[in-house]
Amino acid sequence: MTRTVSGPKAWDAGVALIVVLWALALISFAMLGLAAILQRQLGQEVAALQNSRASLVAESGLQMALNPQVQPAIAAEASRALSQRLQTAWEVPVRFEVGTDDLRGEDGKINLNAFDPVSPAGRDFVRRVLNNLLGSWEVNPTTSSAFIDAFLDFLDPDRNPSGANESTEERVRNAPLETLAELERILGWDQVMAEARVKDWRRKFTIYGSGKLSLRSADQDVLEAWLDLDRGAAQTFVDNRLGADRILGTQDDQLNVTQLGPLSPEAQARINLGSEDLWRVTSTGYVGGVKRRVVALISRNPPQIKARWMEEKTE
Repeated sequence: MTRTVSGPKAWDAGVALIVVLWALALISFAMLGLAAILQRQLGQEVAALQNSRASLVAESGLQMALNPQVQPAIAAEASRALSQRLQTAWEVPVRFEVGTDDLRGEDGKINLNAFDPVSPAGRDFVRRVLNNLLGSWEVNPTTSSAFIDAFLDFLDPDRNPSGANESTEERVRNAPLETLAELERILGWDQVMAEARVKDWRRKFTIYGSGKLSLRSADQDVLEAWLDLDRGAAQTFVDNRLGADRILGTQDDQLNVTQLGPLSPEAQARINLGSEDLWRVTSTGYVGGVKRRVVALISRNPPQIKARWMEEKTE
């Protein structure tokens, strides 16, 4: 005869079973959550490790660039050759890249911190150079003038506006730029960029270097602005500077300054015809599918890295 449990004892047993099942479910959910957290943390640690490795590989490009024999013309080929040697010590695909445009003399750019924003002659020179350059970019003269007023107020030590707009003394440092990105904070720069046909402005400016413009690496628009030449006047000089192979940094490069026309003693004092010693290097390291890019300012005499920073963008 089958006995059926009923009454309080049966009810207690049912409740206990439900509690046990509920507890098991909670434990299961907790274990699944813990497993997901551990998996996510492991993935983050692997990604961080790969990023670190890619950064180290990119550093190899900086060390290569310290060699004075590595000129822009052979930078890409040298990168490939050294990357192949580097690959032998790794189980995953690795390489670094320093291209022709990734190795540039920094004195071929306009050093914004080398301007004299105080003396009348210095301020006139700032206005002339920047008006020339922004004019070649097809920026409206009124826009250029307003920005230059704000730029001078950003640099000069006083609190007096350079133009009629008193707001140019707002958000200023009254000291040299600490980073090139600060240029974007200066009143009127947004409008300059909205009108300018040239957008790669970081190729034109720097906050490092001697303050003299290198004729070896300066872009044509920068040359003409700096030397107060007519637009297009430096075309022949820039074309011949590259030599027959059309590659900067090879043996057939030439600097025929007479092709720029007669230069005043003041202009000659503001240019550099010799070899550059401050270089900007951009090296990109790859480890598997991860990419990291490091930028550095280097000197080759003696070989040293003067400053370096990682670009924010990673892949």
